[in-house]
Order: sequence, then C-alpha cells, then structure tokens
Amino acid sequence: MTDPATGFQTNLLTGLAVYLAAAASIGATWNTSGVYMPGQTGIVLGNIPTTPDRIITLSVYDSGHHPSLSTSNYRLQIRCRWGGQDKRYVDNLDDAIFDLLAASQHLILSTGVHITQIQPVSGPLPLGQDTNNRWSLSHNYELTVHRPSTNRT
Repeated sequence: MTDPATGFQTNLLTGLAVYLAAAASIGATWNTSGVYMPGQTGIVLGNIPTTPDRIITLSVYDSGHHPSLSTSNYRLQIRCRWGGQDKRYVDNLDDAIFDLLAASQHLILSTGVHITQIQPVSGPLPLGQDTNNRWSLSHNYELTVHRPSTNRT
C-alpha cells in the first residue's frame, strides 16, 4: 500500500492549505501536525478539531473524471469557524478566501497539482454557532484539475 500522504487528493488539499497560508489577506497558518496556538487561525484537512476557535477546514468530495483526457473535477468544501459573539469575523474570513479563490485559473500548487480553474458552487452557507459560541459557515467550489493517469493523457 502507498503512503497516504502521497495521494492526489492529499496533494491537492495540502497544496491548497499552503496556498491559503501564504496569502496575507487570509491570515491563516498551515501546520502539518494540525496543532495551533490560541489566537492562530489554523488550516486543517478533513476533520473539524475542537481547537483552536479559529479554523479553516478543507475537504474534497464528489469528483468527476473525463474518460480519456487528464481533466478531473473535484468539489471543495471550505468550512470556516471563528469564536466570539461577532459573526462578522467568520464572514470576513470567508470573504477573503472567496476573493483569493473565485475565478482563479492556472494555479500550480506547491505539491505540483495544477488547478486549471476554480468556480464557486454554493455559499456562503451559515452553520450557526456551536456549543462554544463559535460561528461557522461553509463555501463550496468546483476545481478543474489536470490529473493524468496511466490510461488518460
């Protein structure tokens, strides 16, 4: 079995995490351990941890692939959470991510994944407050990626 850290979806999400962390407008931190200090806005893949209060979660779902060409489509869900009573902070975080990603074209991520375009699909979808009074919302995007394989050119 191959190392789970080397699969295409992992490379896609890791590359996006690095890309978001590098954007000054987002103000987030990517740490492969998933451990963040209070006050940091962490980026995680897949799971939604209990801490920190400020988090960006990246997940892929619902993929589609061209049968012979190396074009694939993935749906990307980005969930944002922010602690405190003022919902505007989570809205601002989502807006900054939207401004960075929506209508992006030809991104080569640090992991080598080539995203040919990113389009918003739905969102922002308010998820309300959790039991710790942290606001959450979700935004979904469609990513068209270059994903060659043995049987696709």
